[in-house]
Amino acid sequence: MATTAPAVADAAGRVGRPSPPRARTAISVAKSLERRPVSAPDDRRPAYAVAAGAGPALVILAAGLSSRFGRPKQLEPVGPGGHALLDYALHDASLAGFARFVIVVQEALRGDFERHLAPATAAGVDVRLVPQPVTLSGLVEQSPPGRPGGGNALSPRTQPWGTGFAVVAAARHMDSPFGVCNADDFYGRGAYVVLCRALREMASAEPRAVTVTYPLGATLSRRGGVSRGICQVDAGGFLVALDEGLDLRPKGDRVVGRTAAGAPASVSADAPACMSLWGFAPEVRAFLAEAFARFVAADPGPAAEFYLTEAVGKLVAAGRLRCQALSAAEPWMGVTFPGDRAEVAAALRAMVESGAYPRRLWPLPGDRSSLPAPP
Repeated sequence: MATTAPAVADAAGRVGRPSPPRARTAISVAKSLERRPVSAPDDRRPAYAVAAGAGPALVILAAGLSSRFGRPKQLEPVGPGGHALLDYALHDASLAGFARFVIVVQEALRGDFERHLAPATAAGVDVRLVPQPVTLSGLVEQSPPGRPGGGNALSPRTQPWGTGFAVVAAARHMDSPFGVCNADDFYGRGAYVVLCRALREMASAEPRAVTVTYPLGATLSRRGGVSRGICQVDAGGFLVALDEGLDLRPKGDRVVGRTAAGAPASVSADAPACMSLWGFAPEVRAFLAEAFARFVAADPGPAAEFYLTEAVGKLVAAGRLRCQALSAAEPWMGVTFPGDRAEVAAALRAMVESGAYPRRLWPLPGDRSSLPAPP
């Protein structure tokens, strides 16, 4: 089936054809935002003034090990005011209409997150930290048997089960559509506006899942290969396949790497890439929990992980889930390798200087200099 690029919607909801991807540098990202300042509903008042419960919840995945980066990149200060990409996610999603945030973290880093997020919570952002669990009542009571010797021959599992299980755990108490994103990605406020609108519409109609995609060629790093979910989209804008691409690198107008099975892969740079910005109806949790139970029953070993992208791809392929692919106009940015940090920092600094963002996202007590200007 032919791959069709998803419709592109900007922060105001206007839809048009996606532009061909091109290599993004800090300067090109900053200039694109200078030409098209970030905007969203209620942009002139702080989102933390929105009444609790007025909008959907956003689950933010922040328990990754950051093995290639070398330190917890979820809290890495990259913005001019010392903010991490997590802070920009909270800021942008709040202004887009999200009302509460469930952040999945490593238990060992919980105190670090509490200290980092203190200015945001003091400003009124509704944040709840949830440690990434290894067990979950009713689903996985204890670590499965190890392969060598069976039974309890190995020590209990200590490594988290992966992003799919993190969503299952965080969404236990969700009774309405919710979003999911990564803490260490910059999606652009327009992406959160599009996602929030889709979640509000999802409350009463199909589809039961959405993902916001970006052109694959515009999500790569110049410093090494990356992993991306490569989408195949039908003419109606729905996913028909979602395949994991590994060690992806630019090569002319193509992106080359390998599949999860180890076969060579060559994909158009225009192909839509899933960057883990999702929206789900609450019943999707049950689908994911069922898939995780099968994953554990297969005795995957002590280091195997249950990935959200892979799980959704299998549900789509089996015809059990319809997932719409959307795309926002702002560019994506992320920090995979230590060398990526300088470019992202330069782009954020340029955005602040252009007026797209305040220097400080959260005001200090009695300080209103970082709030949007009154009408």
